[in-house]
Amino acid sequence: MDSIAGAVGSQVLSAVVAAVLTGIAGLVRWFVVRRMPARRIWRYLGASELSIVLDTSHIDTGRYQRPVAGLGQVRALSVLIPSLTHAYRDLNLERVRLSAHLPGHEMEHDLLVLGGPKNNEAAHSILEAMADALPFRLGGGAITWEGTAYTGDATDGEVVRDCGYVVRAPNPLNSSKRVVLIGGWSTYGTVAAARWLAENGAHRSLAADVAVLVEASVLRDGHVSTPRLVRKTDLSM
Repeated sequence: MDSIAGAVGSQVLSAVVAAVLTGIAGLVRWFVVRRMPARRIWRYLGASELSIVLDTSHIDTGRYQRPVAGLGQVRALSVLIPSLTHAYRDLNLERVRLSAHLPGHEMEHDLLVLGGPKNNEAAHSILEAMADALPFRLGGGAITWEGTAYTGDATDGEVVRDCGYVVRAPNPLNSSKRVVLIGGWSTYGTVAAARWLAENGAHRSLAADVAVLVEASVLRDGHVSTPRLVRKTDLSM
């Protein structure tokens, strides 16, 4: 009986050890395959104080002005959320803000800012603070990168090609925090930039602090095709 009990106990112990090792292997694989690459996309130390800031437009209801975010920012955010949730367990999606309602102190937090300076006050402030370090300027209906103007194309009133930018760098208002800025020539450019970051932002050859310009075709149904890298500047140099 003692030998039978010992054999059974040994089998149970082996099964428990195997289960533990399998669980550890799965956790390590998840960390290596999912979490580490996702964190390389963003470079935030954590996400507990990350504020996601969308642009702010207003709709006149006849009784009051209702603040809303642009469709491009919402589509861009939907592209980015999977990598954020893979990277950070402490991500708080209740901290999605309209730029017009962003508390001032959160400008010194980690930031993900979607949309350009025209309708996003946070983007305006950050881009202005980083102006001397960036290789591009916004204005005049173009993204001007080191003297070359880039715009989208429209045919019969519909955008058929668009361009967008990504900036990933320390927050200029608090160097211990970081900021990611995503915008475009039009709303589709913002989506293109978000898609490029989600698909390419973890590449080991990409500097932690970087500015990129991308372009993509836009189909008739509004689908933004695979973005193509046009310009890239290492901001840490």
